Amino acid sequence: MTRKYLPNFQEEKAIEVASLLLSLSGNACDKYWLNKVMYYVERQSLILTGQPMFNDSLFSVKYGPIVSAVNDAIDNTAYPFDNNWNKHFNLEGNTVRLKRETSYDSLSEFEEKIIKDAYEKFKGWDFPQLKKFFHSLPEHKETTSRIDIEYDEILKDAGVDEESIQDALDTISHFKILNESIHCGR
Repeated sequence: MTRKYLPNFQEEKAIEVASLLLSLSGNACDKYWLNKVMYYVERQSLILTGQPMFNDSLFSVKYGPIVSAVNDAIDNTAYPFDNNWNKHFNLEGNTVRLKRETSYDSLSEFEEKIIKDAYEKFKGWDFPQLKKFFHSLPEHKETTSRIDIEYDEILKDAGVDEESIQDALDTISHFKILNESIHCGR
């Protein structure tokens, strides 16, 4: 599968998801935990709705699957960059701290439920528990580099039929085209 279906990354929505997860975690959590739960949220959204929540590239890496732009953005909050993530988060060692909570205007009630369910599932999990769970996901591939995880792999492994997978990928593609046309018109 090619990345032709991958829409534009929805940064504000990803920030809202991370903000809500940190708020639920007492405004601080482990970076690895946040990365894994963000991946799970994106995965669950795709499985439950046929659509990813924040439309990021997914990869298998040494320590399990990640959401690429989210992973990079969290890492960059350790540095004094002027960007949207640094307005809300700070990385100190392996701890991500919520500096300023965001609004949750772009999240639907259903999306908030996915996020809160993911938090409840993984709260209190340590590195070995997370690693074991995320390495056991069917789409994860053991690697020392980065290997693409495609949306259709996740859907297929979740038992979604081929026609529904194609419908989901077509819808994602249509949203990409729509987003690109809106952004070109600015």
